Amino acid sequence: MKRSSPDERREEIAEALWRVIRRDGVASASVRAVADEAKMSTGSLRHFFATQSELLLFAMRLVTIRVEERIASIDFDPDIRRAIRQFTDQFVPLDEDRREEMQVWEAFAAAAQTDPALTALRDETDRTLFEHFFSFVEAVDQAGFLRPGASVEIEAMRLHAVADGLASHGVDNPERTNPDVISQVLDAHFATLLR
Repeated sequence: MKRSSPDERREEIAEALWRVIRRDGVASASVRAVADEAKMSTGSLRHFFATQSELLLFAMRLVTIRVEERIASIDFDPDIRRAIRQFTDQFVPLDEDRREEMQVWEAFAAAAQTDPALTALRDETDRTLFEHFFSFVEAVDQAGFLRPGASVEIEAMRLHAVADGLASHGVDNPERTNPDVISQVLDAHFATLLR
């Protein structure tokens, strides 16, 4: 049987944490529960993560890394109008993988209310995402496709808010805010954004 490297084992533990969070909520994500889910002792888990906060921070950061890796693998359309949609689609639950990412991220964002390390990562991720939305909207504007009279900054904020809202509703109420509805809402939004 092939043994995992320490980095792979840390990721496996983080994925076990994600499963506990999706199943039972972040409040149930104790070291014992995560160790049980990862099929290891708490002592072994503490060899990789000395504290629960350290584990939560690593697992939260791993969500962002996985999203970044997925985005890096996309062959973006050369038409900026389609590329901005491809990018936005990465942050809404259009399939089970993205729904699980959003579910875990939402739990981490809630935990960040009381954990300064998680708060810093949440805020850094939010700033980075806004900067990407801003860059895409700015490129749309420079290509001459932004609605006349629209503000790049306001439209970037609006797109960020729409994506965040759809992600949240897609996790909290997936029957009503299902992938088809999410796509329709984004279609309607982009129809008001683009000339």
